[in-house]
Amino acid sequence: MNIQKGLRQKQLCDRLGLNYKLVAFTAKQMGLSTHAYLQQETGWILKNELYYPPDTQFLESNNL
Repeated sequence: MNIQKGLRQKQLCDRLGLNYKLVAFTAKQMGLSTHAYLQQETGWILKNELYYPPDTQFLESNNL
């Protein structure tokens, strides 16, 4: 899967065929945020509020 840009949470659920409301409900029942739950269940990486496939490599910038 070649994704140049990350996906927002709802977009990720739609792409993976997950019911967003059920994800939110299940996460709450488990005491997790939806972010933590989605990362745990899908392996997708959350960075700057966007999700990226598990094999994504990030280049860290030290030019801040």
